[in-house]
Formats: sequence, structure tokens, C-alpha cells
Amino acid sequence: MRCYCLGVTDKTRKILWGRSGNRCAICKCELIMDASPNDDESIVGDECHIVAREAGGPRGDLTFPVDQLDSFSNLILLCKIHHKLVDDQPNEYPVDQLQRIKQEHLEYVRRGLELPIDWGLSEIPKEPLGAGVVEKKIGTLWSNYTNYPIAIEVVSFRGKLIAELIIYQDSLSPHSYELYQIDRDKYVIYYNYIHRADYGRARLIGANLDIDPDPPLTLKEVQIKFPELATEAGLSRTRFLEL
Repeated sequence: MRCYCLGVTDKTRKILWGRSGNRCAICKCELIMDASPNDDESIVGDECHIVAREAGGPRGDLTFPVDQLDSFSNLILLCKIHHKLVDDQPNEYPVDQLQRIKQEHLEYVRRGLELPIDWGLSEIPKEPLGAGVVEKKIGTLWSNYTNYPIAIEVVSFRGKLIAELIIYQDSLSPHSYELYQIDRDKYVIYYNYIHRADYGRARLIGANLDIDPDPPLTLKEVQIKFPELATEAGLSRTRFLEL
């Protein structure tokens, strides 16, 4: 029987959240939601053990060093949905799989932070990819899980498609981003991801055009929060184009 009660230290917790970029290692969603007019910010992520702290837990291993259970190397940052999923399905998410997912995510964050940001604005020499009225489906688009609710909402807006980016295109869990300019210094991002061919979900980031909690993104916010997409778009040279 193991007797180990130290827990994750504040230092380890800060390192994990910092190196993970405040995003789920699987779906890449942000894990701290902005405050509302009436409430504080909300944390929707968990520090998850790759090898369980208890021998009978998900991926539990009595031979694993006890003093390494709460170390950075044995933790992965996930949203609450994927935390439950990986613990409910340890055969689908064994130790080596979670370690690989974690390392790929840390590299993804590192590359994004290294991209240069140019705050200057000048004219972009080409038209955007597309313009006009855009209709997008958001919510749970499909699912192979039994008894899993399908919730689809169709959202319409006027905008110009100025960038597309696909991450993990050849994997079982590709993520795609589409960046739309809807007004001067106002952007929305359509985020569509597939989870291991089990279900597909999509959301519109910056869909609320007037008020909190999800106002449109500014150019600076796009560059900071989505550096790879911003670089793909050449946003440092974007000018406002009439719809």
C-alpha cells in the first residue's frame, strides 16, 4: 500500500500550466474562461496524472517511483472533458500515448511562442479567401458514442475568410481553424475538431458581436492567442476590407 500525500506543488503546477500554454493537450481549447459582469474567471482544466497516484487507478503502476507521481513528467494538462475521457478509457490512452500527446503539445506551444509578432499594420496585397454571408454549424456535430446528445446550432454572420490552418491533419484527432474578419479590428475563429473518430465538435470564438462573455477578437488578441494562425494569415499586414 502506498503512503504518499505530498500532492502537486505550486511550482510544478505553474510549470505545467505555463509550458502547456493554458490549453488542453488534446483539443487545444483554452482552460481559463473570462470573467462575466457578475462573476470571476472560471478554470475549466485539470492537472491530470499519466500514471495514476493509486495502483488501482487509470494506468496505475506499483513499480512507478512514488516520489515521481506528482512530478511534471507524470502530469498532463487537459480540459475536464478529456480528463474524464482518458481516465474512463485507459486502454485507448495508455501511458505512452499520453506521453506522446503531451510532448507534441509542448512542442506546439513552444513553436507558437517563438513566432515573431509584428504590431505594425500596412496594406495586404491580395484579397481574402472568401467574403459574404457565412453559415457555420456549432456544437456536437456528430458522435459514435451511444446515448451521446447531438446539439447543433447554425450561426450566420457576414465576414471574410482570411486564413485557414489544420493541426494534426494526418492524425485521428485533426483540428481546423478558420479566421474571419467581420469588421475593422474584429475577428472570429471557427474551430472544428475531431476526437479519435469518436465525435466531432465545433465552436465559434468571438461569436458575440456586442457584449461579453465572448466579444469579437482584436488583431492583437488573435496574434497572442493564435500565433500560428496569425502568421498563416499574415495578420501583421492585414487591412480592413469592405464586406
